[in-house]
Amino acid sequence: MTTQAPEPPAAEEVEAKEIPNIKLYIVAVITGIIGYYILLANPNLAFISVILAWPAIVAGAGGVEHLCRYGLGTGTSSIGYWGTAVGATVVFATIFMSSQIFNLYSPFIVIIAGTIIGYVVGLCAERIIKMKIPEQAQQSFIITGSSAIFILIVLEVLSSGGVATTKLYYTFPVIYIGTALVILHPYNGSLGAGENQSRTLRLACCEASLITTLFGIIGVLLPNTTSFIPALGMLIISLIGFAVFVKIWWKKVKEDTYEIVWTGYPAGVPH
Repeated sequence: MTTQAPEPPAAEEVEAKEIPNIKLYIVAVITGIIGYYILLANPNLAFISVILAWPAIVAGAGGVEHLCRYGLGTGTSSIGYWGTAVGATVVFATIFMSSQIFNLYSPFIVIIAGTIIGYVVGLCAERIIKMKIPEQAQQSFIITGSSAIFILIVLEVLSSGGVATTKLYYTFPVIYIGTALVILHPYNGSLGAGENQSRTLRLACCEASLITTLFGIIGVLLPNTTSFIPALGMLIISLIGFAVFVKIWWKKVKEDTYEIVWTGYPAGVPH
């Protein structure tokens, strides 16, 4: 496999065939805010909020795909981990500000903070490092803001709409790494350097539901009994979503590839 990214398609072709990532981000912001307030009103409706959190992963993966098509190469993982680190740090830091007023406005706070920090860092990459990637600042804040939205909803589910406990703090590394992986991996998970937005976003849906399945299992196992029903709802809806999204993604992969060859063990497995 070549490590050299192909020339990006012409701007007119991209605009005609692709969804602008800023639109994906706006959808993620709207659904994320709605999902948060649903949880605040009734934690047992977590299964709805989880569905509304998935667009954030899709938007973040779209941002990574845009940056990587310009030959970012090994920077694919770097931009994913960095962007998620900003979003995660914003959310984790605000966990300690537990007040009724803050809880009411926390989605706006984390989205605004994540967006501003992501934009500033992306602007530095454009103006100071001179990476010469179109819309670098915009795609950067899409990644950071999307991460913040998703992590906020996950933590809200696991804390059952209440104050995070010490046990919940232990899940922070898993939440950070898991979110980073499902944002950075979809671009490399299908056809590598020949990847396009359509396949990337479909795989992002698969991975979003897969990681919320993991978080649902963690929530069910937490000693905080109030999180059991919300986490169970997250687990069930995520498994259903994963089954649906994998079928959609696999159909797209088979349409876009010349041949699929099994390279594992045992040899000669039919497709």
